[in-house]
Amino acid sequence: MTTVWQAVLSKAEQAPAEVAIRGVRDLRYQEVVERADRLAAQIGKVTDPGAIVALSADGPVAGAIATLACGKSGCAILPLSTDSPPAYRESIVQDARPAVDVRESPDGEFSVRPTGHRVARDLRDVAYVMYTSGSTGRPKGVLVPHVALLDRLAGLAGVPGLRAGESIMAMTALSFDISMAELLLPLTVGGRLIAAPARTRLNPGSFGRLVDEYRPDVIQATPSFWRLVLALDWSGSPVSRLWCGGESLTSSLARNLLSAGKEVWNLYGPTEATIWATAERVLSPENISLGKPLAGTGLCLAGMASEGEILLYGTGLALGYLDRDEITRDRFREAETPDGPRLCYYTGDRARYRPDGSLEFLGRTDSQIKLHGHRVELGEVEAALERCPGVSEAAVVLRDADDPDRVHLAAFVVAEPGIVTRDVRRSLADLLPASMRPTRISIEAALPRTVAGKVDRVRLAGRGVNFPA
Repeated sequence: MTTVWQAVLSKAEQAPAEVAIRGVRDLRYQEVVERADRLAAQIGKVTDPGAIVALSADGPVAGAIATLACGKSGCAILPLSTDSPPAYRESIVQDARPAVDVRESPDGEFSVRPTGHRVARDLRDVAYVMYTSGSTGRPKGVLVPHVALLDRLAGLAGVPGLRAGESIMAMTALSFDISMAELLLPLTVGGRLIAAPARTRLNPGSFGRLVDEYRPDVIQATPSFWRLVLALDWSGSPVSRLWCGGESLTSSLARNLLSAGKEVWNLYGPTEATIWATAERVLSPENISLGKPLAGTGLCLAGMASEGEILLYGTGLALGYLDRDEITRDRFREAETPDGPRLCYYTGDRARYRPDGSLEFLGRTDSQIKLHGHRVELGEVEAALERCPGVSEAAVVLRDADDPDRVHLAAFVVAEPGIVTRDVRRSLADLLPASMRPTRISIEAALPRTVAGKVDRVRLAGRGVNFPA
């Protein structure tokens, strides 16, 4: 079985002295594979192939080396966000039960220790496990196999494109699956990974200085991040191709990006389809579509209709969800496609074909939303709110969805007397990462109900926004 380790090792053998990673300290291809080889040996001393290895690290250098090391050792890597609350990380660890814990040391080396978890699994086919928000309040781990990862990287190398000698900036948090494109795509084509410090994700000034210094060929970010840097007068990078994905690209943002970079690309794809599934170069801000499927991926609408739920199929699909057979069977099902019956992933996203054949994104079919580039299940946020002391019931709605600058989550909670918004916020900070916490929380005596007895979310969505911050 071929893994990303073999793909990068091949590039290192062809050009060992070429720079693979640029940052505080440049690393050549030979150094990258040597460091990954050492880490793989450490992992191999404490576990057998097929296990899950949890990685706690901030930077792209550690992310790239650890992913390669897991590929060589036959283990699946589970990236954990160091920015998430400890309780949230612990809930993922308890669900995944990794056999090994790998942490980045201050000196850039790694500490490796067994966790004591003994699980009868063999995940040698799996490259990484990426957790996404769960509608029942329980995050679920997506199992992405080596074949899907390599297929997707090969597709991205062709479209939107990255060639040998070119560079891509790596600044996405490791627990966000699009980071895999930044970490691995350049190394598999003989390019360079530009390792951005963690502060770059939060500091537009730092981002601008880094871009000016390294002049990357590709910069990938969510629409929310692009809006942030543009609002703070980033002057752009005329040599860079700008990739934009993770949430809807609006015409106004596209117009600004077109004047900020060499090219602008709109990308779409859920974690279950391995990083990205479609891509389209934006030539006009008035004509934005999801584009065509990447090589190895097929796309159609359910029932072969002109409007409906997006189905994805092909070698880029994940294997399903870790230890969640029921939901795997529900979301990965056979369907009729233009290529005949195929195993498809039912995305929960809606789209329609325009008269010119392009595909227009219409939003979600369920309570899952994209907020500032992060996929959020409103049910998971509600479940966390109901775990806060004194809270008996909660409902969460998306407000100002059509205004990218004001879009936010609003929560309505029923709580015991004496519980105030501040108490709920304090508790929620230990349960959810900042990207999933409601911007506004209102304490209610009771939630409005429909005739059927369900929470009336339409009424909640229509309420005023001036409740306590």
